[in-house]
Amino acid sequence: MSKFVEIGGLIKKGLGQKVVKKFSENSDVISVGYANGRATDMFDIQQFGDASEADILTLIVKERKGNVIFDELYKHLKLNSQKNGVIFKSETISKSSVK
Repeated sequence: MSKFVEIGGLIKKGLGQKVVKKFSENSDVISVGYANGRATDMFDIQQFGDASEADILTLIVKERKGNVIFDELYKHLKLNSQKNGVIFKSETISKSSVK
């Protein structure tokens, strides 16, 4: 049985493509992608009145590397010094197959 975790988030528009480029080459990342959306009260500049464009980010990663990849993503997005969004990590996702 394989075990994975999901790392997701709402990040500033335009950063999703950079995350996909960086993490898609990592063998511990099973899947990485993003979609467009809108968020309020997350970014320094609001582009549409009280809302701003955002990228909705999802990574599926091997459980044993979940914390390492989460920390790497946190640093890549510069979340400690810039309001570039918010990220989270889920509990373990199990995958099994029956033959």
